[in-house]
Amino acid sequence: MLRCLLLALFTLTIWAADSTRTAPAMPAPATAEEPTITAAETPAPAEASDAPAPDAAPAGQWSKPALIIIDGMIDDGRAAYFKRSLATAREAGVDLLVVQLSTDGGYLHSALSFVDAALTEARETNIHMVALVDGRAWSAGALIAYAHKEIYMMPASHIGDIGIITQTQEGKIEYLPEKIETVVRAHMRTIAEANGWDAAKLLKMTARNQSLFRFTLADGTHRFVIQDDLGLFESEANEAVRASKVLIAGEDRLISYTAQEAIDAGMATGPIADLPALWEKLGVDVAQVLDLKPTASEELSWTLAALAPLLASLAVLFVILEFKTPGVGIWLILAVICGMGFFVCQYYLDLANALELILVIIGVLIIIVDLFVLPTGGILAIIGGSLALFGLLLAFMPDDLQFSPNAVGFGDSLGRAFTDSLLAIAVATGGIVWLIRVLPGSKAVARIAVLDEITSTSAGVREQAAAAIIGRRATVHSDLRPAGSILLNGDVMSATAEHGAYVTAGSAVTVVAMRFGEAIVRPVIAEAVT
Repeated sequence: MLRCLLLALFTLTIWAADSTRTAPAMPAPATAEEPTITAAETPAPAEASDAPAPDAAPAGQWSKPALIIIDGMIDDGRAAYFKRSLATAREAGVDLLVVQLSTDGGYLHSALSFVDAALTEARETNIHMVALVDGRAWSAGALIAYAHKEIYMMPASHIGDIGIITQTQEGKIEYLPEKIETVVRAHMRTIAEANGWDAAKLLKMTARNQSLFRFTLADGTHRFVIQDDLGLFESEANEAVRASKVLIAGEDRLISYTAQEAIDAGMATGPIADLPALWEKLGVDVAQVLDLKPTASEELSWTLAALAPLLASLAVLFVILEFKTPGVGIWLILAVICGMGFFVCQYYLDLANALELILVIIGVLIIIVDLFVLPTGGILAIIGGSLALFGLLLAFMPDDLQFSPNAVGFGDSLGRAFTDSLLAIAVATGGIVWLIRVLPGSKAVARIAVLDEITSTSAGVREQAAAAIIGRRATVHSDLRPAGSILLNGDVMSATAEHGAYVTAGSAVTVVAMRFGEAIVRPVIAEAVT
């Protein structure tokens, strides 16, 4: 009964967490690679321009402002937090959303999820999106910042340099090919069209192999043109405009800006001292701000993300320990705690949904059926194990990539999921080996794990006396399922039923072998086996 209650608690906890989920964004198209976006090594100097930044919205018109904070690496966890926060803002009727950014970059797929979510939310709800760059918005951070209508730069802040890179197995940093870069450039053009940022300058933050040119128009204003658009522009321009052509940033250069450079170039709205000053500038009453900064649970899940494989493997190991020892002990409680920790952590990273949990639970139940209800010689156990492993694999992948092999980041996410799953299996396997070698002779484990203390000698002594024990009859002391205990000559000792059979307490058995200090027994009366 205790086992059922604990498993029910575990299932309800995950179901409750899952019920608060928002629908994931549509996956971005492109390749199976998952590059990162980080600062380039050779940024181009910024070029001042008389082109203004997009107009700032009038102050004082906001009735429901909100704040989101993005601090650290741009990854799937923070992308999930951003989408959940947008959903909360929509439900609360927010009309002004300030996103405070401080990041050196991160994963391309995660950054594009940010961008798509921000543009969609602004388009569908008319929420006015404002980015506040707190120190740095390099790379993926810059891509996210320009998905906002306004960008304010705090002192000594920087923005730009959206290089699409990956790291080889040897640790070498390499730029990704045109097939991936063109997807990012398409997103940048969409951003420029939606929010009014200069498309050419924005494109030059990532178009490393294209040059950026400046032309002076007839009215004296400047027009910036990226190499992709150069032919069409020059074909439509008059001779005087074509003669004014100036190279601003050549190949192997990416644009980046200081705070003042970004403002002068029209690639930021204006300077700001800090967040309170921004609220004042926007005419916002701070007391009315809806605080959507990360919760303690979300921050904990990001911290524990690296431990997810360990939590999964410990949950499996503790379940095995529970079945290895008679009675209801601490192992099941520990398994439930680790399992809950794993799935809750993966939920906040937007990696675990109902499907993964259902697959794992069904897989475990099928294994139990094979062991205790309908033995099939391991066929059902293999099927159940495969389902559980498939669920575990999906739990390490973002929801919007699981069944989208053509999406950006699918290949890398699948590789990471395999690595994490194999790590979990390796840890669990190592634990099983330890279990087989150490557990049978451990009095401490027996006292913790079972309700009735099992007294025994070391595995070595038992195996030395194996010849005298094998063939002897004993009485089952606690149910063998298939592990438990038997009573032999007034001595209680650990035992396992042969072929994984379930033998009820009080049944007569025969000791057929000794393995690592544990008796392997066979029922004397066939009816005792179910």
